Amino acid sequence: MSSVHLIFGIVLFVVFLVTGKFMRVDFPDKEIIPQEFRLLMRSRHIYILLSSLIHIALGVYLQIHAENWRKILQIFASALLIAGSFLFVWAFIYETYQTRHFSEISRFALYATLAGTVFHLFGGFKVKK
Repeated sequence: MSSVHLIFGIVLFVVFLVTGKFMRVDFPDKEIIPQEFRLLMRSRHIYILLSSLIHIALGVYLQIHAENWRKILQIFASALLIAGSFLFVWAFIYETYQTRHFSEISRFALYATLAGTVFHLFGGFKVKK
């Protein structure tokens, strides 16, 4: 599972670089763009970076526990994080290029990322005796 996160995180980091290039090419006149739209566009771009860094960190440090309930919780948490990452990319495309306005997609992506992180916390946390 950790290699899935590591590979996915690296791919997502490349997506972050590509979305940055899209912003530079498609919106070269930053001063002309309304500041609200520019902030929306850049925040969605940064969310992709955040998501990629979470996956890379998990790829390096994640250890799946032997206990069944912990393992299930960790797998569910990973699925939420991956879903949240796809939603962040979709939010960038949809909100930047189609609506040029806020939508609920990025909100759901943040909720999925929060839930996935919390579930990984509970699934991976173990009190030492």
